[in-house]
Amino acid sequence: MNLLKDFQRLELLHTLILKEKTGSPKQLAEQLGISRATLYVLIDEFNSLNMPVSYSRKYETFYYQQDVKLELSFKIETIIDPKELRRINGGNLTLSLPSDFSDGRNLSLYSYFANTKSQATGF
Repeated sequence: MNLLKDFQRLELLHTLILKEKTGSPKQLAEQLGISRATLYVLIDEFNSLNMPVSYSRKYETFYYQQDVKLELSFKIETIIDPKELRRINGGNLTLSLPSDFSDGRNLSLYSYFANTKSQATGF
């Protein structure tokens, strides 16, 4: 999934429909670099967002049935502060254990703790 490319594709689709310069469905799909089926999925999505799209066979173009406005945006922010990272992490915890603690079906920590205890106490 290429988020930036998807955003650019949606903006281009919107602009071409707005200007009524899409060409045939086949031409539009090729211009967007997607299949015709995917094009119709996007158009259905626009329709579901109250951006009614129709096709004119006479003019060979898609067009909006009413005035619409589409604003797409996203923000990329680098977070450096470890406290902030922990705050947004959501509490996920990942443990990395050597493979000898799992037999492929069950995870056993007994041998890990037993070895740790014996090494710590010197037994």
